[in-house]
Amino acid sequence: MLPELGSVGPFTFYSFGLMAALAIVAGAVFLAVDLRQRGLNPSFSIEVAFAAGIGGFLGARIYYVIEHWGEPGESLITGAGLVWYGGVAGGFIGVILLALYRRASLGILANMVAAPLAIGYAIGRIGCQLAGDGDYGDVTTLPWGMAYPEGTVPTTEIVHPTPVYETIAALVIFWILWRMRGRLTAPWSLFGLYLVLIGIERFAVEFVRATPQVAAGLTAAQIISLILVVIGGVILARTWNRRDPAWAGGGTATSADA
Repeated sequence: MLPELGSVGPFTFYSFGLMAALAIVAGAVFLAVDLRQRGLNPSFSIEVAFAAGIGGFLGARIYYVIEHWGEPGESLITGAGLVWYGGVAGGFIGVILLALYRRASLGILANMVAAPLAIGYAIGRIGCQLAGDGDYGDVTTLPWGMAYPEGTVPTTEIVHPTPVYETIAALVIFWILWRMRGRLTAPWSLFGLYLVLIGIERFAVEFVRATPQVAAGLTAAQIISLILVVIGGVILARTWNRRDPAWAGGGTATSADA
């Protein structure tokens, strides 16, 4: 674990913050590649990354505050006090606002950000692993189990390194989504697949995470995951055999020269 990278004067640099920044940059890079391959302006990726990053950070923090209402708050810069589902919702709202401002097709934009979201999530979980921020799992005797004695939320017990599991899973999801870009071209279709895959991944990893159950033997994250899988499945069922020739071949994503 390496929660802190060092200090310069009064400023302390945290590994979680670095990975969060890298996640946004990586997502923007792959989005720019996708835009360029489709004959669109790759600079639009900067606007999307900014909107998704700001919205995601605010959403993740707001979700955490609501979830822990009445408990002592935690510093925003420690890497703790951020919840992934709040980040997804906040990031999506940020992209929606950008799409409205740029008069973009939200369904097409959702497809374009699907794979970048997955690679960003993979890198973000590296930050959780380095920070040891409590995202680790239950006690285990498996040979790859590890302790987090120097973590932001320390533990000396040998537990499942669930951030590592999620990084690996998210990289696989990114690979699938990146390869499916030319097949699932109808608006929302690729994003629907993202919801299904990321929902399944999070539902599965919760079985070995140290997370309290809230209903029917499921955690809050598992319940939300099931909702995402259902929503994604409905989107896929409605769009699987549809194609958008303009988007597949490099059509116009926005009317503002995106």
